[in-house]
Amino acid sequence: MQFKRWRLSAASPFVNAGLGLALLFTAASCSKQTESAESGAEAPVIAAGTEFPAVWSTRPLEGKVASIALSGGMSGILAVAYDQGGLQFFDMEAEKLGERAIFRVKALAGGQSAVVEDRTITVFPGITRDGDLKAYVYGDGLVGPAQVDLPIGETDHIQGVCSGPAPGTGLMRLAFWTTTNNRVLQNGVVRANDGDLAWTAGASTFTDFPVKSCAFTSDTLVASPRAENAASLVRGQLDALVSLEDGKLGISTDLGMTNAEIAVRDGITVIAPDTPDAMAAMGTMLSGGYPGGLIVIAGETKPGEHHAVFVDPSSVTLATN
Repeated sequence: MQFKRWRLSAASPFVNAGLGLALLFTAASCSKQTESAESGAEAPVIAAGTEFPAVWSTRPLEGKVASIALSGGMSGILAVAYDQGGLQFFDMEAEKLGERAIFRVKALAGGQSAVVEDRTITVFPGITRDGDLKAYVYGDGLVGPAQVDLPIGETDHIQGVCSGPAPGTGLMRLAFWTTTNNRVLQNGVVRANDGDLAWTAGASTFTDFPVKSCAFTSDTLVASPRAENAASLVRGQLDALVSLEDGKLGISTDLGMTNAEIAVRDGITVIAPDTPDAMAAMGTMLSGGYPGGLIVIAGETKPGEHHAVFVDPSSVTLATN
């Protein structure tokens, strides 16, 4: 596999508490629930109003945020897509990684890392303002985010996307829906194939509602008709979902059937946005000093000033492991 064969563009360029997430019943999810019942394990109950502390923050961002996403691995990355256009990467110290790219990205999904010829790269799926599905890459030799084609075959304009770790040799699981068919999640696996990205389609999943967001838990794909953002917070025995709806954060430990509102407590020097515009979460972060995983919210912290704020969920994630 040749790293140089990656087709890189130049760098200069879930719901209300009583409603919960809609579960897409799959054989995998049913199997998991059966195993939990047999072992006697129960999902922890999280009280409404549970507070998580804001522990770190970026410097002021370059404008309002449209979407954010996290990647894991030994070098975690936060990707920020701006409402007025532009894509920027940050490390787990909230410092900028390279230059801001001019790509007009409206939505991002979680990133995954891969090693290509001893070089580590991180790949984030994203949707352009024109509804095209692309991959945004960062790694050795790049001065900023680079855009790569993500071939998924002939399809209508993409409206939303979510991703998760893939088993075996896959780079990531990926699901998306379109503007003309927003009740069907098209599922598949993205692989690195001889230096290019390749898509292997799986079975589509049908819902009885228009999908607004989706997320992969450890073995289940879930979707919401209400939440703008949904993210998986998987760590050990904990398999939680974090959601953002109308500027309010929620967390669920039963695949979205019940949802508790989360409050974020300001730090001594860190101010969290009252009504976040975007959210991302990950249960295991190998870098940055977040042993219980991480939630990141982005939004206006004071008039005209926007930040991405790092929130520590370890009071829940570490208590259950």
